[in-house]
This record gives sequence, structure tokens and C-alpha cells, in this order.
Amino acid sequence: MKIETPFLVAGGAGVLALAAGLGFWFMSGGGGSNTEQIGQEIASGACKPIETVNVTSEDFTFGEADAPITLVEYASQTCSHCADFAREVVPKLQENYVKTGKVRFVFREFQRNRIDLAASVLGRCLGRDAFIPFTEMLFANQNTWMLREDQNIVEGLREMSRRAGMSNEDFEACMKKEDEAKRLSDLRDKSMKDYCIDATPTLLMNGRKLQADASTYDGLEKVLNAELKKLGKEAPAAAATATPTAPAEGTSPTPASGDTAPAATPESPPASSAPATEAPPAQ
Repeated sequence: MKIETPFLVAGGAGVLALAAGLGFWFMSGGGGSNTEQIGQEIASGACKPIETVNVTSEDFTFGEADAPITLVEYASQTCSHCADFAREVVPKLQENYVKTGKVRFVFREFQRNRIDLAASVLGRCLGRDAFIPFTEMLFANQNTWMLREDQNIVEGLREMSRRAGMSNEDFEACMKKEDEAKRLSDLRDKSMKDYCIDATPTLLMNGRKLQADASTYDGLEKVLNAELKKLGKEAPAAAATATPTAPAEGTSPTPASGDTAPAATPESPPASSAPATEAPPAQ
């Protein structure tokens, strides 16, 4: 799913109308000042990715800091491919590679549109411990909050936030946190510039972008095992075959096992998966 360039495009006039009461940053889109320029550099091929990555206090991490592979996922909350990855790939990745000490998994948001940005800000308002469960709930219930009969995604987010424990008053206050929206937009722009990311999901393995086939478990397993072999490490015994049951609609799933506290130490870079292009959600 490609990022919208300029970043403000995410459903056009409908989004502006629905967002009218939610504060200046949401109506203006909250995009970083360099988003469009960086997007043009990526499209032209002028962007040159770095091949190192630091795990910071902004990241949500799972697994041992000294694991031989650091795998970073860039995902957006409105991305159906990201929801598929969360449901079909992450549980097996956690069981076979994270719990066995082979992989440290790092989750980072990458906002393609202002709805993603609103979801990121809401997750921060709910608190660090609630962020991953809230994001997983959004993935698990995309058909509920994104495909409402009234096409009002803002109200869909309000309902998801309520189910996560946020009051209506806190929702309104959170949607007026322009400084937080700008800070997250700037972080996204840095990821675009550093790793030439313009779509989700994107995977980085020890600093290198992975190809599209790594967004499936079988494809990712091959890439991870090849990297472990190159590093002189053994691959995990056998892949789990059971696919976990999706959480009930409107519930917040238990976060994947691992350390959700951010690491402050630099990490080796990851590799990325080229995502399929998808239209932004209708508003």
C-alpha cells in the first residue's frame, strides 16, 4: 500500500468534512514538511537507503536485544496487507524465531494517510502498554471501523478507542494534539529518507529491504534461515503450522510475546518487503 503524495490525500473532501471537529492538525493532514519532496526522491530513484538501524525508545520490540537478526516491520493501520501479516505471519514468527532467540522483532508505524496518523496519535494517548493491543485490535477489526455503512472512519476510530478504554472527552482532546501529530509525521519522514520507504508493509532485515515474497510466512522463513546460515547460526527446529484464531470483533488481542519495552541500544539493520499497492480507505 503506497503512501499518498502529498501526504494530505486520504479520501479527499470526505475526510475533511468528517474531520472538521477534530482539530487543526487532522484537517490539515499533519504531514511532515518534507514528505512530498522525499516521496518524489524515492519515486525517481534518487533516494539511497542506509544499511544500519538503531532501535530507539520510540520502537516496540519483541525478543532478545542480542538476537543475530533484527527484523523491522513498517506498517500502517489502514493497510489490509499489514493486517494479514499481523494475523498470519507474526504469531509464527514469534513462536519460531523470536522466542528461540533468533530474531528481534521491531514494530514501527508508517502513516500513509491522515487516518493512519490519527490512529498512531490515539495509540500514544492510550499509553505505551496499550499501543500494541490497540493496533492489533485495529488490524483485526478493519472491516468494522473502516467499512462502516456511513463511511465515517473517524467515528470508527472513536468506537475502537472507546473499546480500548478511552472516553469520548479523551478522544476529542487526543485529536487536538497537533504537536504529537507533527512529531510522528517527522519520524515517518525520517524513515522515508533513511530507508526509502513509500509503502506498507515494508520489512528490513539487519538493515536491508526484503522483497515482496517475504511478506508471507514461507517467504520470510526462507530469508531468515538463509541469513542465519550466513551468520553461522542454526535455524529453528520446525515451523509452527497452526494459524491462530482471529480475536473476536471489537476485542483487543493479547500482544505478541516478547519484550514490549523499547531498547535504547543501537541494533543491526533489517530488510524490507515490497508491499502491494492498495487504494486508501474510502471516506
